Amino acid sequence: MEIQGGLSEELKEKIAETKVAIIGNKAVDLIEFAIKRMGFRDTVISTEYSNLPECDVVICTSTTKDDYKNVLIHYKASGVSVIGAFNFGIGACVSVFDPASSPPHFIEDKYGDNVVESMLKYTDGYSKFWLISENGWVEYANKWMEAEELCVSIGENTMTAMAAHLLIAVVAGNKVKTYPKFYLSTIANDIN
Repeated sequence: MEIQGGLSEELKEKIAETKVAIIGNKAVDLIEFAIKRMGFRDTVISTEYSNLPECDVVICTSTTKDDYKNVLIHYKASGVSVIGAFNFGIGACVSVFDPASSPPHFIEDKYGDNVVESMLKYTDGYSKFWLISENGWVEYANKWMEAEELCVSIGENTMTAMAAHLLIAVVAGNKVKTYPKFYLSTIANDIN
């Protein structure tokens, strides 16, 4: 549905009919700005899952595990996919949670309460399980996530771009990877 030089009229109509709830407190303003520029108009920013409207797509950013789990349960009952966006400082990770799938592994208690750190550990474990080489980016991510100015400048913008692009793909009906798979973009492997 995407055409060279922009979005097709058919996709623009779908976007105009889509409602989006953005949950969390970090970078939601950047994500909202990006998706409004692409044509999404009916957006809601909320940190309280029980007040979330019925909508077609949800973008979650940086919530506690209990909140994250409750959001997934809330929208699973409605058959709505959730896009989870995670800022790793040197990059970002985005995953689509299908309402038919089981709860994600990273919300288990063994990972602690911070959902971003938990997803970072999950992606690291996933990479090790599949013997993906050059996995040293996790060490860089842990350091960069501690430096607020670096985390904001790179991670948030990467996360925003990935979430916006994936949102368009979901609305267009394109095939996307769903959890336990994810999309990951880091700059760490480019460091000499």
